[in-house]
Amino acid sequence: MFHQGREYWVATVAEFERSKLTQERFASRRGIRATTLRSWIYKLRDERKTSVSLVPVRVIASAAPAAPARNREAASIELELRTGVQLRFAMDVDPDYIAALAQRLG
Repeated sequence: MFHQGREYWVATVAEFERSKLTQERFASRRGIRATTLRSWIYKLRDERKTSVSLVPVRVIASAAPAAPARNREAASIELELRTGVQLRFAMDVDPDYIAALAQRLG
């Protein structure tokens, strides 16, 4: 078997993940080594884990109690997504972080 590139393995692992087969059975059907498939599965899954950004979130059932707009604006930064979901950040949160999060969430 000749050496396959990254694109091949990304597509192959995606196909494996959609299948209902074991790693060994899938590899056998494709004519590849199960150990090589397994290595790429772990490598690509690890890459996905490290590329995920998590942000601490506290979800509340309703909006914060009404406060004079002047005080509320001074105490936090609010962001409303296209979906209508509103996010509120403390004033010390990096504005670039908020902008990146807004872009990612839409």
